[in-house]
Amino acid sequence: MFSFAQLEYAIALDTFQNFKRASEHCYVTQPTLSMQIKKLEDSLGVILFDRSKMPVVTTDIGAAFVLQARKILSERDKMQELIDVFNDQIQGELHLGVIPSIASHLLPLFIVELNSKYPDLKIFVHEMVTDQVVAGLKNEILDVGILVTPADYKQIDTMPLYYEEIGVYVSPDHPFYTLENVPVERLQTHEMWMLKEGHCFRNQSLNLCGEDQNENHEKRFWFESSSIETLVKMVDLQGGFTLIPELMVQSISPERRQQVKWMSGQPPVREVSLATYRNFTKKRMVDVLVGTIREVLPEKMLEKKTGSVVEWQ
Repeated sequence: MFSFAQLEYAIALDTFQNFKRASEHCYVTQPTLSMQIKKLEDSLGVILFDRSKMPVVTTDIGAAFVLQARKILSERDKMQELIDVFNDQIQGELHLGVIPSIASHLLPLFIVELNSKYPDLKIFVHEMVTDQVVAGLKNEILDVGILVTPADYKQIDTMPLYYEEIGVYVSPDHPFYTLENVPVERLQTHEMWMLKEGHCFRNQSLNLCGEDQNENHEKRFWFESSSIETLVKMVDLQGGFTLIPELMVQSISPERRQQVKWMSGQPPVREVSLATYRNFTKKRMVDVLVGTIREVLPEKMLEKKTGSVVEWQ
């Protein structure tokens, strides 16, 4: 009647609404995917996808079919998980979504170790903003995500991985440079280089900063980026300051680390968590992922003993 492969093709087309992207996701040619979808529709006697529209639209019966297909493949994966547990094997594919303000600092710490320990585990890393990670988990494009909490991610389960302080990277000619610790109340947005909208670390930065007290400031150049590393370079070139996560400090050259200041009082921290969809099946893979990450992090970051978690929503 239908094969697991055909179910995977239907799910991919429903997710991407585009034959080319769906075929790339399934590692088959576009004609192969198109032919298999047509064979599936012929065997069922229904039209699952409206090809007359761009992007491709899933029909009502198609949506119901895809929903059931996801359940069938989820149960199939659970059976494979049982066999792997019995044989004490860690193998297969794991698609991991990571937000940009975490990816560049966390991935280098554990990815080589993970590949070395579990050579039969294939990790596909996707760098995405938070909304894309959440959508990827719900659409089952991703198996697991690493993002910032607390937040209300409906149908998504989260588990804290670590807590990191939020620091201030300042220009040597900025008044903060001479301070041992920066009072949070002195942070002003007009002096701060920020990430673009859509990044949770931007929202956390704005939540920490007070209102501008001087509306007639002399700043004549505004710039927002998708990279915290780029913002650090802008501080060096143009002055001012930017906020950085604690894990990033190790990537700053030793001679420039004196430009990193920590905040006074209860230090603001961000909670970084692992996220999975409610129907998640690859528990063993996630367990080794979590274990490997936590092994490479400083022990003080594994629990929130001090500080105040900064909201971002």
